[in-house]
Amino acid sequence: MMFVQLILAAVILGILYKKMLKWECGRSINKKQAFVPIFLGVLATMLTLGFALGIALTFMNMGYTVDTIQNVVIKSFATSFLRAGFIEEVSRLLMIILSIWLFKPKNVYEYILTGAAVGIGITLLEEFVYGGDLEGLLRLITLGVHTVFGIIMGKYIGIGQYNKKNHLPYKLQYLIAFSVPVILHTVYDVCTVFNPAIFINNIDDERTGLWVLIGLGCLLFTTIFQFIAIKRVKRDAEEYSKMLV
Repeated sequence: MMFVQLILAAVILGILYKKMLKWECGRSINKKQAFVPIFLGVLATMLTLGFALGIALTFMNMGYTVDTIQNVVIKSFATSFLRAGFIEEVSRLLMIILSIWLFKPKNVYEYILTGAAVGIGITLLEEFVYGGDLEGLLRLITLGVHTVFGIIMGKYIGIGQYNKKNHLPYKLQYLIAFSVPVILHTVYDVCTVFNPAIFINNIDDERTGLWVLIGLGCLLFTTIFQFIAIKRVKRDAEEYSKMLV
């Protein structure tokens, strides 16, 4: 089943990425620049696992674990931030920076493509690892979320580079490039994978139903958000293609 889910993810994201490559105006990147960042995205997921293990061992040696946190909401946020939101985005950032160093994108849109490709690589390995059951199939609903996070990161790094070249304020763009995906990723995982409902021992607790509803609302919002984000990329592709860095 996990192979079926991996193939479905690869086909859907492959079609999307092929369309995104065609949206660049005036030039097109070569195959190496298009596909190496996807492989680096796979490596980013492996790097995340290493970071997670390192952080867990460090906190355990200090005598701290998230299990000692009593408040379920704080526990959920701490778990989401330390196990996903922060370390996954650090790994993504490192691989995007490596891709930029290797291929020297020529315009802001190529930065967007780089971020998207790394996000696709992250998604493919996650679908293989977490696929294979009903919960895994539900991941297909928000299949593009890592791609969108990568687009956001790549876009604002690119705009930062463009602003720096043209002697405009740029530091805020770099901050946005990292902080926005971290925040969105953490909140998404709080509402889904590490929803406070799973930390509530009493299933009849009224908070359980509330957090389940919040989780369902988050899935609906994220599903719509993906399509809006991709549509905006298509709309603005010509403008970003003209922003040379």
